[in-house]
Parts: sequence; C-alpha cells; structure tokens
Amino acid sequence: MKKKTAFTIISTVFVILFAVVSITPFVYVAGNSFFAVGSFSVRGYYDVFLSDPVFLLRFWKSMLMCAAIAGGQLFASVLAGYGFSKCRFPGRGVLFFLLMLLMILPIQVTLVPNYIMLDKISLLNTYHALILPSIFVPLGTFILRQSFNSIPESIIDAAELDGCGIPRIIALIAVPMNKSGIVCVLLLSFLDGWNMVEQPITYLKDFAQYPLSVALAYAPSASSVIQLVCCLLAFLPPLFLFTYFNKELVEGITLAEVK
Repeated sequence: MKKKTAFTIISTVFVILFAVVSITPFVYVAGNSFFAVGSFSVRGYYDVFLSDPVFLLRFWKSMLMCAAIAGGQLFASVLAGYGFSKCRFPGRGVLFFLLMLLMILPIQVTLVPNYIMLDKISLLNTYHALILPSIFVPLGTFILRQSFNSIPESIIDAAELDGCGIPRIIALIAVPMNKSGIVCVLLLSFLDGWNMVEQPITYLKDFAQYPLSVALAYAPSASSVIQLVCCLLAFLPPLFLFTYFNKELVEGITLAEVK
C-alpha cells in the first residue's frame, strides 16, 4: 500500500513538472506579446492585424492550403483504405506492405524525387507543389483501412444485394460508421500541412508564397513583439482542433492500433 502511495505521489509530481515545462513557453509568448517596450501595449496585435496584415494574409493562405491538403488526403485515403480493407484483388497484401514501408521514410528522402517530378510538370513555385504531394501519403490510408476493418462483412453483403455499388457503400455506410477515423485523418493531415517547413523552402522560390510556418522565421527581428504575436497566431488552429476534436482523435488512433 505504501509503495502504491509513493508511486502515485511520484507520478503526480512528474505530471505536474511535465505540464509546467510544456506550458511555460506558451505563457511566456502570450505574456510578452503585450509588452512592447517594457510596458503593457497591444501595439504588436495592431501591427499584425490592422497596420500591416502581411502575416494575417499568410495565415489565411496557409489555412486554405491546409484545408485543401486535408480534403484531398481524406478523399484519397477513404478510397484507398476501403479498397485495402474490403476489396479482394491479387497482390493486395504486398501492396499494403509496400505502402506501410513508406511510412518509415523521413520526408527528406522524398524531397528530391518530388522536386524533379514537380519540375517536369511545371508546378514548382506554386501552391500545387505543396498540396499534391501531401495528398498521397500512407498514414491516412493506414488509419482508415484499420477503421474500415471494423465494419461487419454482413453489412457490406446486404448493401450489395440491395444493388449498392462501391461509391454508395462508401458514402452511405463506411464513412458514417467510422466518423472517428475520418476526423482523425482530417486533423492529422491538416496539422501536417500546417507545420510543414522543408517542402515550402524546397518547392517555392518566391518568398511571398511562403506559408506562415516558414515566414514566421522571417518576421522582423527588430520587433520581437510581432514575432510573438505571429507565434500565437500560428498556435491557434492546432489548439482549437486538438481541443474540439480530442475525443475523435483518440478514438481514431485507438482503432488504428487495435484492429
């Protein structure tokens, strides 16, 4: 009993320390963003949102780009995940195994091949160069394939007997029955696009097209307050998504692990 109590105390202290260390940088950013020259001021927020909204414009461009990535990746992952889960075809296991191998490759390995292909089709220095490669990634397919495995075959067979084709089965049965997996893929793909750094630097030549994740490093060093306000601006979408969709994210990842 004493050992259990001691372990509980140690665990609690560790959790508190971990939380404090994790939260401290954000408290520092939020607090110092209101102090321009040693006194309380909202000048940084005025500059970012009203006076010179360059970073605010980048914020909305980045939001649209990430929304396109999330939507495209979800569409591709739903089709591929359902195909690997419910469709029988020769070599399905081998193809899925090769797809899973791609998950262990770091992004730096694919930068050069993607750069060459994008250059061949004249998409460099456009947002298409960031969106298209980010749509076809294996993580979403893996999550939804595991999620679709939870659908009983009897439901699919009954739908086929009623004359439903694969598109209707996916739209009316597979997707509604796996909302957690769908939301999980949307959230992870959006955040992956939101945090991308290497791809914009590699595929974009025009600084004006850099998303907020990269342009933040080029905020004027003379005004650290603007940098702090931009940090908070970049922090808002992940904070909202993880807070609002926390339950679906956990359920989606859990389904991918246990199936």
